[in-house]
This record gives sequence, structure tokens and C-alpha cells, in this order.
Amino acid sequence: MHPLKWRGIEMSENKDFIIQIKGLQIGKHNYEFPIDGAFFGSFENSLILDADLQADVVLEKGSGWMNVSADITGDVTVECDRCLDDVIIPMDFSCTMAVKFAKSFEDSDGDEFIIMDPADGELDLTQFLYDYVCLNLPLQKVHEEGDCNEEMMAKLGSVNAPVEKDDEVGEDSPFAALKGLFDKKN
Repeated sequence: MHPLKWRGIEMSENKDFIIQIKGLQIGKHNYEFPIDGAFFGSFENSLILDADLQADVVLEKGSGWMNVSADITGDVTVECDRCLDDVIIPMDFSCTMAVKFAKSFEDSDGDEFIIMDPADGELDLTQFLYDYVCLNLPLQKVHEEGDCNEEMMAKLGSVNAPVEKDDEVGEDSPFAALKGLFDKKN
């Protein structure tokens, strides 16, 4: 069996997110996949610390192709970009993937399909689900205003306090010789 590749990366052997497609009838098929923190923990350097998601997947199989659509709802826990405490982000989005059966990548006519060998009997949705959940995270993952860790915000406030500039450069400063450079007229 040849491993399915998603953007050139071999997909995992996570049995929880594999659909057996060998012998699957042409038509629509519905699947439900719960996604938890352990799912994201299996990926290196994942931003998602915990999750309580439900993926409702519809696989439409045709002759030589498949369309996969997923509605993903629930919550993920990530680190707040501001205070570093955990913040819960609600998720509710849809995503799709098109699969084309071909013996090799040369047999395909575009980049808009995932290419699968017709002999493969399984479709692994692990990377597909992971990528779309990560892509749907907001750019700024922060608590609502006023909900951040007060102690951390106080520390950040003291670090970011404006520094008073001293117009006078001390004589022992290495920049003392440069002090009047722009004041001199040639």
C-alpha cells in the first residue's frame, strides 16, 4: 500500500481518522470524528494544547474521484499571545478536499486535487483535519479585554514603561565624542 501524501508529507497511521474506501459504494457516506487534545499532542510543536471538537465528514465517492467535506465545531485551548495563560477559542467552520485516483502524479492534470493510487484502500484524514483546524485559528489568540492574567499584565506593563531620554551624554560615555558632531558647521 502506498501512503497518501498531503502536500508532500506522508500522513500518519492514526487509525481513528482512517476511512476504508476499498469496496465503498459510489455515493455519499457520513462519518463523525471526535477530536481531542491527544490528537493535537501527536503533532510536533502543535499550538493547540487541548480540544473538544466534532468533525462531521461527508465523503462523496465517484468513479475515479472523491470529495470530502467536513463541518468542524467545538473549542480548542491555546496559549494566550498576551499573558501566556490558556485561552479557549470556539471553532465553527467547514472545509473541503478533492481526491483524484491516479497511478502517479504525472497522471494528474492540476494541483487542486490530492492524488491517490487507485489500489489504496484507505483515506487518512489526520493531516487534513489538523491543517484546517490550525488554519482556522485567529491570528491573535488572546483573552477578551480584561480577562488576561493580571499579574502577567502588570509585569508586562512595567517592562513596556516609557524610558526617559537623557539629553546629556556623560563624559565617560563612548558617545561623548560624537555629541557635538551634528552641531558643528563646516
